[in-house]
Amino acid sequence: MARVQVDAELLRVEKVVQLKPVSKTVKGGRKRRFASLIVVGDANGHVGVGMGKSASVPDSIRKGSQSAAKNLVEVALVNTTIPHMVIGRSGSARVMIKPASPGTGVIAGPAARAVLEAVGITDVLTKTMGSDNTINNVYATLDGLRRMQKATDVAKRRGVELNQLAIPAKLKDASLYEPRQPQYITEDESQVDEKSNRQPQRSEGNRRGPRSAQGGQNRRAPRQR
Repeated sequence: MARVQVDAELLRVEKVVQLKPVSKTVKGGRKRRFASLIVVGDANGHVGVGMGKSASVPDSIRKGSQSAAKNLVEVALVNTTIPHMVIGRSGSARVMIKPASPGTGVIAGPAARAVLEAVGITDVLTKTMGSDNTINNVYATLDGLRRMQKATDVAKRRGVELNQLAIPAKLKDASLYEPRQPQYITEDESQVDEKSNRQPQRSEGNRRGPRSAQGGQNRRAPRQR
């Protein structure tokens, strides 16, 4: 599927899948850098994957995000899942992606989950085979999403009507395959995200809450022997 252009401000999902230090041996010694694998998307049918490398972590992530934003692809979706099963490949890694009924959730590993959540899929089943390499699994998932076909395109290529295809009846609705527009983030959503990030997390040792203002006067007196 061809690449698409989406405004960078609409890419509401950005996930750092991998961040690791790397080194290169040169004449003066070892040159250390940080390599990052970034997945960006608008949670509405558009997703991209990119890699960045720099001497600092923020610059590495920024370069990866810019590279991913330049390689966005549009994915064919049906409500909250995908139209059909597909197997994506990258190197020796294979990722099988299957549609699921509403309420199933994203059943996937960390690499495939990052791509699926960035594209906006909430109900899907996946199986990773062949390799445990994170980079290959991410690109294999992206390759599988690129292979998704719309029923309207298949019917047009075969020269038949959509109702004549041997697919489930619920997939014969042409309105399911209309192009999706990127969703804008409202001010209310941004305020909720900021409040959730500012809220401090209570540690495991302070689960009982703050102590009373009486300074422990209600404690039971020690037993006298």
